[in-house]
Amino acid sequence: MELKRLPIAVLGAPLSEGGHAERTQPLIEHTNERLGVELCPVAVDELATEPLPALLLLTGGTEAQAIAASERLSGPLLVLSHSTHNSLPAALETVAALHARGRRARLVHLEDTSAPVLRDLLSARALARALRSHRVGLIGGASPWLAASSPGKEILHRKLGIHVSELELSELLDRLPETASIVPEGEGVDVGDEEKSDAVRVLRALKELLSSNGWTALSLACFGLLRHKLTACWALSSLADQGIPAGCEGDLPALVGLIVAQELTGGPGFLANPTDIDTRHGRVRLAHCTVPLTLTHTHRLRTHFESGLGLAVEGELLPGPYTLTRFGGRSLELGFFVEGSILSGHEPKEDLCRTQAMFKMPRGAAQRLLRSPLGNHHVLIPGHWRSVLEAFHGLFLAESAERSE
Repeated sequence: MELKRLPIAVLGAPLSEGGHAERTQPLIEHTNERLGVELCPVAVDELATEPLPALLLLTGGTEAQAIAASERLSGPLLVLSHSTHNSLPAALETVAALHARGRRARLVHLEDTSAPVLRDLLSARALARALRSHRVGLIGGASPWLAASSPGKEILHRKLGIHVSELELSELLDRLPETASIVPEGEGVDVGDEEKSDAVRVLRALKELLSSNGWTALSLACFGLLRHKLTACWALSSLADQGIPAGCEGDLPALVGLIVAQELTGGPGFLANPTDIDTRHGRVRLAHCTVPLTLTHTHRLRTHFESGLGLAVEGELLPGPYTLTRFGGRSLELGFFVEGSILSGHEPKEDLCRTQAMFKMPRGAAQRLLRSPLGNHHVLIPGHWRSVLEAFHGLFLAESAERSE
């Protein structure tokens, strides 16, 4: 088993004469063997760049040390305790004090049953670290109908370290090549060479913007292309299949979901609209005019649904478990993360976007989707990721310490 490495600052009370190293080593061995995590003692200041600094309270009487250490560190904190030398009482007092000050903190007691929780927290830590490296482009701004999906770009930078730069749609149009060198593969329905060529031209222009600006992901106000008889549906699909999260309609929360999908799974997510819901059976129909082909087992090339123009993708998603994901709220302080599966055998509807998927989830989740909506676009992430996403959201996006529980 590959151990996940976790740097920790070990804090012990001055009244506990010596023995700190002797007490720490058995804890490290226990954590390695039973929890699958390698604890690596370091100085407090060496945790300054950690997205989730971790403090191990070796003994009681360490509350003041822990509070002082927290003031030298930024972001959420992970507080670890164990079952001897009054470690747990000190950790309870410390985390309560941090919460009272509005600081996000999670307490993990190092016992065998804590293994899944600790692994989820370390996955959330790794995700937060990965997001810091992203520079994303927003082309044409957010579409005007995204009334709940336009947080300021400073929110993404402050909370996640994601840098957002904006360009006008004209910057994309100015980079459209005259011709296309490749042709999209797949059966076509009511599309010809012109639509295929134009789709590749859009892809090439997007790739030039990615390269020249150093972007790792992008979102595009794609409906602005329709007046030029162009669409970005196929181009965004192609970028996603190349490992570049690419979203529609300038939706930044949805783009965060796509980036998270890429970082968690090494592959793309499916951004879609919930278009119909059956709360009795816990089913929601998701639809959009683009989908990464790596998530499908069959696909056809069609026109964009609303306009009948350009090139879109009608795909049938691969079966299996997925996690339906949505980050929401004015500062992404809210989240919706539900595990379920894709149902096969449903009939696609001609009065909806081209790619359609029927997602089965718990009935209570379907009701919550209607009762407390966070917005339109949701992202399907292949696999079971709810616990990791909840840990990540609670630590790095929720507004108060209480939300991180």
